Amino acid sequence: MSSITVNNLLQRQTPLRFIHASNLHLDRTLELIAEGPVHWEQRMIDVTRRGAERLFSKVIEENVEFLILSGDILNCRLSPPGNFLFLIDRFEQLKKAGIAVYWAGGEFDSPEDWLTAFPLPDNVHTFPSNSIQEYYLYRTGESENIAVAKIVGISRNQQRRRIRSSEFPLDSGGLYTIAVANGDVEPESLAQRRIDFWALGGNNRRQIFHGNPRKKGPDGKPIPLELPDSSVSGTKRERSHLPPQPYLVHYPGATVAGTPKDLGSYGATLVEVPYGEEPVLTFFPTSPVRWINEVISLEVTDDGGKLADELRLRIKNHRDNQKGDDLFINWFVDVPPGTLASSLRRGSLTADLLSELRSVYGKDDPITWSVSLTLLLPEQLPKQYYEQQTILGDFLRSVKHFQDHPQKIIDLEPYLPKDWGTEEQVNTLLLAEKMTGENNEVREVKDKTKIAGETGDAEEKKQPKSAQLTQSSAQAETQRRILCEAAIVGLELLGKTGNEMIHSE
Repeated sequence: MSSITVNNLLQRQTPLRFIHASNLHLDRTLELIAEGPVHWEQRMIDVTRRGAERLFSKVIEENVEFLILSGDILNCRLSPPGNFLFLIDRFEQLKKAGIAVYWAGGEFDSPEDWLTAFPLPDNVHTFPSNSIQEYYLYRTGESENIAVAKIVGISRNQQRRRIRSSEFPLDSGGLYTIAVANGDVEPESLAQRRIDFWALGGNNRRQIFHGNPRKKGPDGKPIPLELPDSSVSGTKRERSHLPPQPYLVHYPGATVAGTPKDLGSYGATLVEVPYGEEPVLTFFPTSPVRWINEVISLEVTDDGGKLADELRLRIKNHRDNQKGDDLFINWFVDVPPGTLASSLRRGSLTADLLSELRSVYGKDDPITWSVSLTLLLPEQLPKQYYEQQTILGDFLRSVKHFQDHPQKIIDLEPYLPKDWGTEEQVNTLLLAEKMTGENNEVREVKDKTKIAGETGDAEEKKQPKSAQLTQSSAQAETQRRILCEAAIVGLELLGKTGNEMIHSE
């Protein structure tokens, strides 16, 4: 074997290394932060840009061959010029490091939407939204450039949400192939495409799907892949009928946790593809903020001082584990009915604790901000409470009846004063909607007769005499929480309270 051949083989066998990211959302800011201090307002406005800074720094630090961006980087129509200049500057830094960028646009960042006033550097390769574009990755050999991978992709337009797998070629030509796109897809629908890695975007949550997983040998280890060489003989039709090969579908998720629902870590993925092996995916965080839901469980004998100490300890632990990140914590206190629970519900203890935590930890850099402090209400009280032959027992059994039958509506309308308020106000109080029972067809006919100037009396007679109550899922959840609250209030008002009640059992 000649030295050139050996060199070419080594070029192909060197693992591919690239970073896959999406959903930078540079035009967005942090959502739903109330009562925050003024001094970190700009810090929250720049949160997505700070996340992007971490991403680009990691790309250069890892010295990967290329960066894949699978859409939703920014809204080209709404972003200020500063976001365009920021991106171009970071792309220029990657160019100096010899790192290419392959960018498939999302709903609002397709190449057609990019402002021509901000030309992209030549290391940035974009994909059109109306056809598949192919790029080849070359490595330099002793006497020639060697193709080691193929990158195919398409940008998304605003009229299309789903990725059409049929648009991608069946024949990979024997090269390791990466597809870049943005949108929804059924992972199983990609099985017949001879594409090794689907680098997708458009989903804020990180997802990985392994298709056609490799078979394992007697030793339990995966059997090596039979990768066709780029010089494999036969026609394209013959090569397309090769046995199904393993493929991987990956959404890296958003780079920043932008809302209270975005719990956990957010970031991007370092991908390493050893020759003849499945890719190795390594997550790395980029979000400069973390949302945390923290539950603190206490005993009925604990007091506000014990709770305050536990809050401070948890904050210290989180700050030690998440150095450099701004933390936004929703606290949930799980404590049996008693003095502490009553103070959190009805006294000033909740407001006092939040005020102290915000003043002590909300001014630091990084920030630790206590967003809320909520008492967890038990779904059910101990069995002995419901068995009492007392007014309290009667009340709790009534509450439990509606808890056990959530589909039943609690009709409080008979207890309301006549003409108490508007229909909307009444419905809000009842946690239900009043429905006349008339079907859409009757309502449509009635509307038409009124437009024509007719009385519509005949249609009015079709209405039922009494209205029905219906309930939405949101109203049902509100009813559930109110019933839990009602049980606790009844326990406090109709029975013994605090520690006396617990110790008397």
